Amino acid sequence: MADARNRDFVAVGAPNVKASGGLLLGDVQKNATNFPKDASSELPTGLNAKPAGFIGEDGLTKTVDRSTEKIKDWNKDTVIVLETDHSVVVKFTFLEAANANVLKAVYGKDNVKIEGKNIQVVDAAGELPHFSFVGELNGGEGKKGRIFVPDGQVTNVADITFKKDDVIKYEVEIECFPVDNKKFIAHFEVPKGTDSPSGSTNGGAGTESGAAA
Repeated sequence: MADARNRDFVAVGAPNVKASGGLLLGDVQKNATNFPKDASSELPTGLNAKPAGFIGEDGLTKTVDRSTEKIKDWNKDTVIVLETDHSVVVKFTFLEAANANVLKAVYGKDNVKIEGKNIQVVDAAGELPHFSFVGELNGGEGKKGRIFVPDGQVTNVADITFKKDDVIKYEVEIECFPVDNKKFIAHFEVPKGTDSPSGSTNGGAGTESGAAA
């Protein structure tokens, strides 16, 4: 059998900095109407996506927690394995401490006051807002990728340090909630002429979805 390996399917997780810096924050989505359809088309205006600016060098990390329970019979043989919990959390670091789009996601809209060039941020109790976000990826050698979370919420912010030899940054964990039974969607696009997994040679998009439990 011929070597079926293909470097065109090997993608780098680098940001597409030409696409508003790589990460964009938008309005939370209630249905799939404004979901991006692929890795390269213009984003739907209904997302109201705005740039989040610089992101830390560790990029984005997705953690999936899938809990199961084995149901056994009288003889202690496993009959079925049930999924009891499924969660998707994305972690990354915002580097633009004075970016209004970022501050509203990290602190909540009601805790960010903007007057001209002045921004006031207040720490206060309360549930943080839900929002959508898009990660634009440069896969290298003509390949593209796009990450989309239709409903996310910051659930944890690491300690914020103010010191001379580092920037002020927000290291966040974002819980991904299901919309249309999808929590996390990834699109990939390879160059035209590439043999795709489906067998065509048009070069196309593959999609990875994180479905709801």
